[in-house]
Amino acid sequence: MKNSSSPLEAWHSPEGRRIKDSVLGINDGVVTVVSFIGGLTGSALPMHTIFFSGVMSNVAGAISMFLGGYMASRSQRDFYLRESNREWDEIRDTPELEKKEVFDILLKMHFSQEEATLFVQRITKDPHLWHSFMMKEELGLSDMEKAHPLKDGTWLGASFLIGGIPPLFPYAFVHSLSFAFDLSLALSIVVLATLGVIKSHYSNEPVIKGAGEMVILGGSAALAGLFVGTILPKIFHLS
Repeated sequence: MKNSSSPLEAWHSPEGRRIKDSVLGINDGVVTVVSFIGGLTGSALPMHTIFFSGVMSNVAGAISMFLGGYMASRSQRDFYLRESNREWDEIRDTPELEKKEVFDILLKMHFSQEEATLFVQRITKDPHLWHSFMMKEELGLSDMEKAHPLKDGTWLGASFLIGGIPPLFPYAFVHSLSFAFDLSLALSIVVLATLGVIKSHYSNEPVIKGAGEMVILGGSAALAGLFVGTILPKIFHLS
């Protein structure tokens, strides 16, 4: 049996949201850490100082990402629950007005008046179906937006932490500062390109475009960090 779900539909499913969160978190981890250690490399600090500074930056960024994801998800959940309760109150207190709203929505969806009338009669017999229809069609909300703050925050924070590992890896084993940065940048580009390919698959955009955008943006951030780390010490006579 052929599966009718498209990659774009999967992108908006709960699993798709997890993939989007992973792409976001890993991308931020890679870009943040590689640009940070690029700046430190440009300032010619000792290898171990750069490595441990990068580790601390990665951990701090992961904590920040966790808190941001948690707060955003909790706000989303609270908003959903508030609107859900309000919709239940309206169905209970002003059912005729709510039926009229269903009817008007159906007319905007190009139902005929006869079809809309029949639909209203059927859907309003089931309060839960009625409520679900109003949440989705009137407010643009669905069950997928019942968020799990702790899980969402943890997912984002862990993704950031994982993304920050590849740029740091060379600084733990390579003795040449310049080679460590070159290898760090190369690993980061591979990770970013892979993320771009994954994103392209679900967003139905060309693979080359998706991977290229990720690589260009991430590489630019890393080179900007290296530039700042090289130039600022000279400007302020820190080297």
